[in-house]
Amino acid sequence: MELKLQLALDFLDFDSALSIAKKASPFVDIIEAGTPLIKYNGIGVVKKLKEEFPDKIINADMKTADVGDLETKIAADAGANIVTILGAAPIETIRSAVLMAKNYNNLKIAVDTIGVNDVFAKAKEIENTEIDYFLIHCGIDEQKAGKDPLENVRLSSEATKMPLIACGGIKENTAAKFKEIETVEIVIVGGAITKADDPKEAARKIKMAIS
Repeated sequence: MELKLQLALDFLDFDSALSIAKKASPFVDIIEAGTPLIKYNGIGVVKKLKEEFPDKIINADMKTADVGDLETKIAADAGANIVTILGAAPIETIRSAVLMAKNYNNLKIAVDTIGVNDVFAKAKEIENTEIDYFLIHCGIDEQKAGKDPLENVRLSSEATKMPLIACGGIKENTAAKFKEIETVEIVIVGGAITKADDPKEAARKIKMAIS
């Protein structure tokens, strides 16, 4: 299975986010409305991205912590194809998001591990909830403290057979290594594309690396 490349748009200004997305879009499979983008501009940014890129998968990075059903509905009605729920949220929140997703065609739920102290325990807790993706997220602060995103994902793949999403500081020179992990289906890249002098070329190189 060829890995999908997800572009994380963690901006405040929507026009800046859209400009980058247009440049990188030929080489990305999934366009993510980042949490800051949604919080600053409102859920309407998801609708605008879906209108602009109707053939792309749109991820609404809601990082939902409560009322999983309601926030999933909000994102889905705006055009999201994937909705992200916090792994640190109660199991009831995750279950309610999954239940709501069943009302939509091909709407997928990803559970984000940022803030989860014991990823292995969380994997065991949620692997029967029918989520679609377990998102192994090594945050910026964790990276600064020396944590390795690749090692996090590799260890998680040993703990669960759920489909994985890899996220956190991934660049061209590290992206290809995730191909070696059988259960990884999506690689999320933000700054390595959005902060590049040539976002289109940066996206192309990373897509080639994981193909």
